[in-house]
Amino acid sequence: MGPEGRDLPVRRYRFAFVLNTTIGNMTRYVNLRKFADRDVEVDAHWVPVSILPQATEVVLGMMPRIFALRWRIMSQVLPTLLHLGRFDAVMLHLFEAEVACVARRYLSRGPALISSTDEAPVIDRETYPLYPQEQRKPLWRQDFRLKLDRWRAARIDGFIPFTAWGGRILELGCGVPRERIHPIHVGVDLERWSLAGGKVPHLGRPRILFVGTDFERKGGPSLLALFARRFAHCAELHIVSADAPEHLPPQTFAYRNFTPNDARLVELYGSCDFLVLPTKADLVPWSVLEAMSMRLPVISTNVGAIAELVDDGVSGFLVRPTDTDALDQAITRLLNDADLCLRMGAAGRSRIERDFDAAVNVPRILSVMKAIVNSRER
Repeated sequence: MGPEGRDLPVRRYRFAFVLNTTIGNMTRYVNLRKFADRDVEVDAHWVPVSILPQATEVVLGMMPRIFALRWRIMSQVLPTLLHLGRFDAVMLHLFEAEVACVARRYLSRGPALISSTDEAPVIDRETYPLYPQEQRKPLWRQDFRLKLDRWRAARIDGFIPFTAWGGRILELGCGVPRERIHPIHVGVDLERWSLAGGKVPHLGRPRILFVGTDFERKGGPSLLALFARRFAHCAELHIVSADAPEHLPPQTFAYRNFTPNDARLVELYGSCDFLVLPTKADLVPWSVLEAMSMRLPVISTNVGAIAELVDDGVSGFLVRPTDTDALDQAITRLLNDADLCLRMGAAGRSRIERDFDAAVNVPRILSVMKAIVNSRER
């Protein structure tokens, strides 16, 4: 209230969000936008960017792939980048856009630049969970990318990585001051991902769930082979993946056309007993968070930041990638102990409510962005 009892005008922050929306990143975009649009202080401009092939693929097919991909990305973000002066801050989850915005600073100060991503610079190839396409890149390209990462990291106003794992790499590997790093995951939309009445064991065969678009990288083939050999006689395996094989063993079911936050996907999670994701390379898989939201124990691997999500022995089990024996033992234990499933599922749900609720985390993210803008103005 003002000195004479009048309402003071609401401070308006003009934020642009330039975000990768490919595969799992679409869920992050949808959740961030839903809850950010509820903030009366924020005028949001949304730039969802897809790097999947579009109708222009026929024309782009004449270019080398590396140039076609960059052309496709920049054609989507350029209209916003040319008018950055309209905004107080821009959140970026897109490498090409970050480079362009940092380079633009040599011409004008522009808005506050906020980097928010599940990735982190590849400082140590031996420990980083590199995706197959990254492993195939020549060393000179990887070294050049790291130099670019360190150059832009020194010129970004604030970082909101999805995890503390990413934050540590920025601090220790790129020299970013700790006060500029604010690890906050966007979180799960618990208005959608909730199980009415709690979790109860269902009658019939136990149901194992696998969710992962990149079937090979997520460990789908190894799980499929293990299930066919050891568990097809006593359980069901439900696979959510556009890349699922056409020919499946008995008691295996595939779903290839679910979309992010799909009501059918929520229903499927609710009907299953636990999630198995033996991924070989990953950062912060959404399926793990969604499973925990629906009170499912999680069996996964200790790669990337998964250990920040799953408390080993409490809300699930973590095994080494490609350790089929450990994976077998974890699945067997959950199949044979329904009460353990319920306890682990409840622990996972509590963790989501405490640390990964989008209704709580998105306002926290916006508060960090506002604070950075206010600091620059002062």
